[in-house]
Amino acid sequence: MLKLKQDSINTWKKNFDYSLPGLLDAITEFTSGDVFLIGAAIFDIYITEGWVDSFSRQTGDADFTIEYLGDPSEYKNVCEKLLSIGYTNDPVHSYRYHPEEKQGIYAYVDLLAFTTDDDQVERTRGVMRVGDQFHFDGMDFAKLEPLKFIENIFIPNPLTLIYLKLRSYYHNPVDRKKDFVDMLEIILRLATSDLILGDLKLIMDLNQNQEITDKLNSMFFDLEEDRGGHFDLDDIKLDLKERLLDEFELKEIPQTVEFFRMKIMGDN
Repeated sequence: MLKLKQDSINTWKKNFDYSLPGLLDAITEFTSGDVFLIGAAIFDIYITEGWVDSFSRQTGDADFTIEYLGDPSEYKNVCEKLLSIGYTNDPVHSYRYHPEEKQGIYAYVDLLAFTTDDDQVERTRGVMRVGDQFHFDGMDFAKLEPLKFIENIFIPNPLTLIYLKLRSYYHNPVDRKKDFVDMLEIILRLATSDLILGDLKLIMDLNQNQEITDKLNSMFFDLEEDRGGHFDLDDIKLDLKERLLDEFELKEIPQTVEFFRMKIMGDN
């Protein structure tokens, strides 16, 4: 099964410690649940692992999300720790923290929270001081065979990241087109390299949630058949032109997606 190489872990730990000093120490003081690195920074780690050769979008921030298990002080303690070592809280985004000095890859960190318990959704939003535009769909799937970074910090494997991007776009297709393009790009790059498709198939086989399987298949078939469903390539043509079409021809995308689906989903 997939796991991060120690050299990769060491490299990215140094990068986080340099750009966002004290952040990992503050996060690892939280021991009750899991913490995930999410967002575009994950693609850089996939590149370091050699699973994809490159990725078209780069980011200047890191996104970590802390599992909310009912005690708001656990999330708040991490936030207060950052403030105590010189970080400042963004005046617009309540969950964003800026280090004293901008250096290295990341300019700031978005410190989020998540839950896999439907009864805790409103409380989880409350601890971040955000509205209902935040959802946590897919985090239960992200906890299936995650990639361990350090201590209690994990990274979603590529298959579960695809699903997180799928759900993000589904909930907000107007503002989250970049998630649709991200999802499609990781599918195309993984399908083209064919290095870890067998491992992703094993992860899919471990999934016991039929709803997740159905939503993945629905997305794949939208793309393969160009049937104008929720995941319609016409909706992101401009974004694709800017990011991907120098490497992937639009007419070839449906067949590449079909190849990926058949490799990953099997009989699912």
